[in-house]
Amino acid sequence: MYKIISNQPGRLALLVADFITADDYYDLRPLLDTALHSAPFPRLYWEMEYFRGWQPDELWRDLQFDLTVTADFARIAVVGTAADLSLITPAMEAIFRAERRSFSPDQKLLAWDWFTEAEPAVPVRPIS
Repeated sequence: MYKIISNQPGRLALLVADFITADDYYDLRPLLDTALHSAPFPRLYWEMEYFRGWQPDELWRDLQFDLTVTADFARIAVVGTAADLSLITPAMEAIFRAERRSFSPDQKLLAWDWFTEAEPAVPVRPIS
């Protein structure tokens, strides 16, 4: 199950709990795709409560293929307990090349601040 915390161009924040089902995956896929393609530095905030994984397990393979052929997030904040993080970290490492930071549940505000921090300035090349 998932809940959208915030959905703005290039910024998708989700709360996930229990299992992500096939129906959830098919709902999430276009949200992730839109976030990835609607800003130069797209970001994902992924907060977990009692997360138990994906049902069925092959959903991660589908998501991995779908997202790796399209784009990548610039930054991903992952919030969860050590058990939650152990479930999601290997999959996120396999799928995303993004700058990713993990936060414990008592660090939600720090995670949110990092997720919403201003985008980096685009470097200006000197005229030669």
